[in-house]
Amino acid sequence: MTLFQRWTLATAAWAWALAACAAPTAQAPLSLTAGEGLQRVEIPLELLRASTRDGWADLQVLNAQGEVVPQAWALPPPIQERERSAPLPRFAWPDASPGDRGDAGVQVQVDAQGAIVRIQGPSTTAAEGPASGRWLLDLGPDAHRSAEWLAALELAWEAPREGSHLRARVESSADLKQWQPVTDAALLDVPGVGGAPGERLVQRRIEWPSSAPALRYLRLSLQPPAPLSGVQALWRTREASPATATTPLRFEPEAGTTPPRAWSLDLGGAVPLQELRLMLPQRNSVASLVLEQRTDDKTPWRAVARFTAYRLDRDGQEWRSPPVRWTAPPARHWRLRLDERSPALGTDALEATAVWTPPQRVFAARGEPPFRLVAGGPVVEPLALPQLLPAYEAGLEYRLPQAVAGEVSLTPAVPLGWRERLVQATAADWRRWALWAVLALAVIVLAVLARRLMRDIQPPSQGS
Repeated sequence: MTLFQRWTLATAAWAWALAACAAPTAQAPLSLTAGEGLQRVEIPLELLRASTRDGWADLQVLNAQGEVVPQAWALPPPIQERERSAPLPRFAWPDASPGDRGDAGVQVQVDAQGAIVRIQGPSTTAAEGPASGRWLLDLGPDAHRSAEWLAALELAWEAPREGSHLRARVESSADLKQWQPVTDAALLDVPGVGGAPGERLVQRRIEWPSSAPALRYLRLSLQPPAPLSGVQALWRTREASPATATTPLRFEPEAGTTPPRAWSLDLGGAVPLQELRLMLPQRNSVASLVLEQRTDDKTPWRAVARFTAYRLDRDGQEWRSPPVRWTAPPARHWRLRLDERSPALGTDALEATAVWTPPQRVFAARGEPPFRLVAGGPVVEPLALPQLLPAYEAGLEYRLPQAVAGEVSLTPAVPLGWRERLVQATAADWRRWALWAVLALAVIVLAVLARRLMRDIQPPSQGS
């Protein structure tokens, strides 16, 4: 290879490295509130998908002159959860007779809506009677399909003056026949040590695991037996927030196994999903699933949640599993994978609805309108929020007037000149360019050395 060929190859590699900085451009017009200098805007999903920079560094608000206006990322909005308590109907579970095998002699009578009417057994104990080792609780018909989720059970019992320690075990069932364990907890109500007179150490709460479905019927076992005077269910709900959005998703089955054991989704860009409600394709299905994510197709999958999804018919109604929630960074690729012990779900795609919080940009409306939101544009480091908002306090950005992003349009990127590329280059771009420059220089040096070496080792001419 001649010196000219080596130089041509190095120059082509350098040009390719610069061309790699170009990216598709997406933009949306902004409708601003008149007379307000500081505003905020939700970033549409299409713009997040079009962004090609880590941390959405190429998302900018531009004015009519194409200038980047002063702007900063809004901090995540505070999670708004509400909690309420409701008393649960409770029934003392009869003790088995010596000749009975397990709970074979226990009969539970329910009405047409599934509410427990009474419980009978060889030695029935009244609900308000003496201490019982096991209790039957009814969460009600809406436990499986409500927007609320069960957070805990709060127990009340009359503790003796010297105190009491209880070991609690909770099981759940949808039909009063098949029971599955949920959780164990240690409860206590004892006098305090070294505290004020009458002070006590109290733990009467059983935390409900977030991965466990709240089936309608619960069986509570206490050791030693205790006379319960009440059981409160603590329900939580996440209030609808203007910063929260929903979007339908479709997980496609992965090739490799028939029927499939995994379903994947490519969002096209990093999206901060935080909640997923899955619709199983077939009725009367139950599946244990793992939700995974990764930033690109070269990094390994990382599990973010494990949950049980179900879709069951009972008493003329359809029961669906509650949404699964998690805390994880934004990601482009998501996957649902069946647990090794879970049965197959068929060959169909999996439909779901995701809840996510669109990131918001706070900006100063400097310059002339119209303003627009651009992905794939100039890469300018945003300001810190306190730099943009004087006397900043938590949540102040969400009290600003909100600009509205219009329809997103996708257009090919305008080729950038050398000056624009240098101005918009990030530190990673400069490192990449420096690497190619060093490689090109090394090729030139090697070519010069090789040519000199070839000249030195040429045999003398016959005439000399």
